[in-house]
Amino acid sequence: MDTQVERWINAPAGHHPGIDAFMRDAASWGEWVFVAIVVTWFVFAWTRGRASDRRGAILALAGAGVALGINQILSRIWDRPRPFVADPARVHVLIAFARDSSFPSDHAAAGFAIALALFLIHRRLGTLTLIAAGVMSYARVYVGLHYPSDVLVGALIGLAATGALVLWAQGPLAWIQHQLDRLAAAVHLPFPVADQHARSLEPQDPA
Repeated sequence: MDTQVERWINAPAGHHPGIDAFMRDAASWGEWVFVAIVVTWFVFAWTRGRASDRRGAILALAGAGVALGINQILSRIWDRPRPFVADPARVHVLIAFARDSSFPSDHAAAGFAIALALFLIHRRLGTLTLIAAGVMSYARVYVGLHYPSDVLVGALIGLAATGALVLWAQGPLAWIQHQLDRLAAAVHLPFPVADQHARSLEPQDPA
């Protein structure tokens, strides 16, 4: 079933130049788009954002890291050949790629981990990012790099990693945020105006 769906998705590859170009870009550059999202979020969070943005940026990075770590373990348990390696005569491969394990997809895992973190803080942007992660994952199958189950499991790992951190790692995430806040204060990075206002309303200890 997995191979049949992969064949159906990959079959049009190489026959439609416009779609092929879009899918190549989505499969190749999608990773860097999500890296840019995290970097931009960190910059925004520690200059103009709210405390929730700082927590969200940390969550996105930590979720992606945990998801990729789980992927490394699973790829060593099941070293699955990529479609273009397993069936080079049939698969239409559109971009060059390493012949490492196809299962699970690192791109899908990191993409969905970051997208869920963004969704929890900014629903509209997060929804768009979840869609982008889905497009990137589909493109990875289209260009011949993955089977559908590779990206599906990768997506589930990414969602589970971020979800688990939200449920069970609030303490460590808060500690990391506190340390980064102290570092930002030490190098005189401007904190968000809203947070400064909130701190000004806190009761002061008597002298």
